[in-house]
Amino acid sequence: MLGVFDVDLLPQELPHTTITSCLCSGAVFIGSQRSKGKKYNVEVTIQYVDMKQKMVYGFMKIENLTQEYPSLTTYFEGEIISRLHPFMTGKWDATMETDVLHWEKIPATSSLGNFHIDSFDYSILETSDTIFMRWKEKFIVPDPGLKHIEGASFAGFYYIGLQKSIGHVLGYYYHLNSEMFQSLELKYKPESTPSIFQLR
Repeated sequence: MLGVFDVDLLPQELPHTTITSCLCSGAVFIGSQRSKGKKYNVEVTIQYVDMKQKMVYGFMKIENLTQEYPSLTTYFEGEIISRLHPFMTGKWDATMETDVLHWEKIPATSSLGNFHIDSFDYSILETSDTIFMRWKEKFIVPDPGLKHIEGASFAGFYYIGLQKSIGHVLGYYYHLNSEMFQSLELKYKPESTPSIFQLR
């Protein structure tokens, strides 16, 4: 005799289709970077998030930055701001003044108080709506040996704030010899959710 099953035809929510979980493997953010009065389309794909080491890895694609490379993709590694990776960078030619100036351009830091001091309580970031990060481009894909492209700089890094509740990224690029405060603004692109059928 055949059993009788109830079939739920409503699509079930997948692990990273919600805004609050947008920092995850496979997440895509789209938007633009502004530099020297021009706007360039940008797409960021997160490949892997290591919450234990507070690291994130991914690819950044920018369109029409140079004539030679209409589409340019770089691999980046990101530090999630935490006790392991404090707000003060301590490398990449960034001074304390540089750090404070850039972090303060991300509005969410205004509620943190003295985030630049050694005794800052990083545990408050665990319940914050904003994830703070530094994204450092490492090399060009698919040619890691290519170190210089005329009209493009990837020697610096980005100060990043990701507001989880709305999937919004605001960032600022810093390199000692580049234009100050080049802005990066991205929006999380939710995945299309396929229908999942449950037999119960």
